[in-house]
Parts: sequence; structure tokens; C-alpha cells
Amino acid sequence: IQKFIKVAIPTDLERLRKHQINIEKYQRCRLWDKLHEEHINAGRTVQQLRANIREMENLCARVRKEDILILQRMIDPVKEEASLAIKEFLQLHLESAEVLKRQFRQQEAGLTRSTT
Repeated sequence: IQKFIKVAIPTDLERLRKHQINIEKYQRCRLWDKLHEEHINAGRTVQQLRANIREMENLCARVRKEDILILQRMIDPVKEEASLAIKEFLQLHLESAEVLKRQFRQQEAGLTRSTT
């Protein structure tokens, strides 16, 4: 459990923060291919983060009843931070996907006009 609290989950959270920074940068710079690739990689990081939280919860289920409260105090802040990071990423992902859709429509409209 210490491995998850001190290493695995913080590593996933840092990776997710870097993906978010890259997504914002690629969106500003209109680097659509890189933006799409970054979304895919960030999605994988979210999946890994969720898997690590599930694994940590599975380990917690094996703990003696008298140790559960102590353990909950240790893992709840980490779970809360991970949940918040995932929510923030999903909001950014949604907003960025809308930008990509608009860009795609504009490109399609430009192609349609150029062929007529």
C-alpha cells in the first residue's frame, strides 16, 4: 500500500499533469496530430491511475478490521487527489475534443469550397 501511496499514484498523477500541459500547448499551437496523440496517451495514464487505485483498494480489503481506520486516513487523501485530477483531465479532454471537432468541420468546409 505504501508503494501505491508514495510511488505509483504520485507518478501517474505527475504524468497526467504533463499530458494536460501538453494538451493545452498543442491546442494553442494548433498541432492537431500531436494533440490527438496526447489525448490517447493521457487516456492510457487515466486507465493506469484507475487500475492502481483499484489494486490499492483490493489490498485494503485484506487488512485487519482494527487497522482499517488508520489505513483509510492514509489512502483517502491520495484517492481524493487522483479523483480530482481525473475529473480535471476529463473536463479538459471534453473541451479539447470540441476544439478538434470545430477544426475538422472548418477543414471539411474549406475542402468542399475548394472543390466547387
